[in-house]
Amino acid sequence: TRALSSAASDVYKRQGEAIKESPEFIAWQNAELALLQDEKGQDLINDFKDLQRKIVNGSRDNMDKDELEKIRDTLMDKQKELNEYEITKNYFDGKKGFEDMMRTINDIIQHFITGDSGCGGSCATCGGCH
Repeated sequence: TRALSSAASDVYKRQGEAIKESPEFIAWQNAELALLQDEKGQDLINDFKDLQRKIVNGSRDNMDKDELEKIRDTLMDKQKELNEYEITKNYFDGKKGFEDMMRTINDIIQHFITGDSGCGGSCATCGGCH
């Protein structure tokens, strides 16, 4: 690969530092740390992943439709529990906030490279590119 110019490299480093210092990144990292230290949150996520695997494997292995339906219902209940438990909710909200910020940054960069804003046309959902 071709080496970056020193000026470009400096810009990317500053951008990375700004992202790392953003409220969105900090909120996500703090929520992730809280989740990693929370046994109930870890158990909820592991249970959810196990149920997802059971559905995938059951579908692949032609599991009985009623059994698959039971697993799906349990999975939906677990999803609700994840969304209602403060630690996991904060993690998912923080992650979404960070991903939204990164999508906005990417759209802004794309705009300056191609002239295309990547915008859907509605300013109501815009993170701000002007």
